[in-house]
Amino acid sequence: MKRILPLFLTLALSALAQSTLGVEPPVLLQEAKPGESLTQTLRVYNVGTRPVRVRASLGDWTYDPMGKIQFLPPGTLKESASPWTAFSPAEFLLEAKASTTLTYTLTVPKEAAPGTHWGVLFLESEDPNPPPGVPLATFRVRMAHVFYVNVPPLKTSGRITGIVPSPPQKPQDPFRFALQYQNTGNTAQKLSGRFEVRDATGRKAAEVPIEEVVVLPGQTRILPITLVGPLPAGTYTALAVLNYGDPSKDVAADLPFTLKAPLAAPPTPPPSQEGEKGGTP
Repeated sequence: MKRILPLFLTLALSALAQSTLGVEPPVLLQEAKPGESLTQTLRVYNVGTRPVRVRASLGDWTYDPMGKIQFLPPGTLKESASPWTAFSPAEFLLEAKASTTLTYTLTVPKEAAPGTHWGVLFLESEDPNPPPGVPLATFRVRMAHVFYVNVPPLKTSGRITGIVPSPPQKPQDPFRFALQYQNTGNTAQKLSGRFEVRDATGRKAAEVPIEEVVVLPGQTRILPITLVGPLPAGTYTALAVLNYGDPSKDVAADLPFTLKAPLAAPPTPPPSQEGEKGGTP
C-alpha cells in the first residue's frame, strides 16, 4: 500500500492559552473492499496544564487549485467517507498531561465506487472552567485526524496540463512559473518532482525541487515555481518532471522561454550585529 504524504491539519480557532490537544496518528490510509469494515483507535492527548473538554465530529475537506484547504459538512463530496464512519466517545473530559483513546469504525458500502474516499474527524477542545471574564473562545482549539480508504480496483495516472511563465518585472525579481498538474486517476496521489532549466546546448543551468503535495483524484493542483539566479540572459527550456507515486513512471512537460535580462541572485541577508547570536533570544 502506497503511503500518502501526511497532511497535518491543525485548526486553531484561537490561541489555546494553557492547554494543547494532539492526536496520533494525524493521518491514516487504509484499503478495504465494498462491504468491509475497518476499526481504528486514536490516541488523544492533552499536554497542557489545565483539563479540557473534547468534542468529536466528522466533516469533509477539499482544496482549491492553489492548495488552500476548504472544510465542508460531512457527505458533501461524492468521494466522502464521512457518512461511512461511526465513532465513540463523542465527548469526554481529558485531564492535564493525560491521554485517552477514541475509536472509529468505517464501513464501506457494498455499492461504493472504486478509488480513494476520504474524510476528517475533528477534535475540538475547550477549558471546562475558564477564568472569570475571559471569553471561552480564548481556550478553544480544534485538531483533525484525516482518513483515506482505497476501494479497489485502483487507477493511478496523471498529466501536466500546462506551464505558465511570469517574467520578472524588476531586476531583483525572480522568474516565476505556474505548473499545472491534473490527477486523472481515482486514487489520492503523493506528487513530487523537479523543475529544470536547460540552456541552448542542453546543459542544466538551474534546478528547483518541487515539494511533495497530495493531489486528490480528479483534482488539479497549481504548483508555484520560483527561479532565481544568477542566470545570464539567453534562450532556455524549462523542463518539469513529476512523479505521482509510481516508481517506474514520470510525467514531464517543457516550455521554451527567453530571459531578456540576467536573472539576479537572491539578495544576501545583512550581516549580524557584533555580539548578536542566531536563534531565539
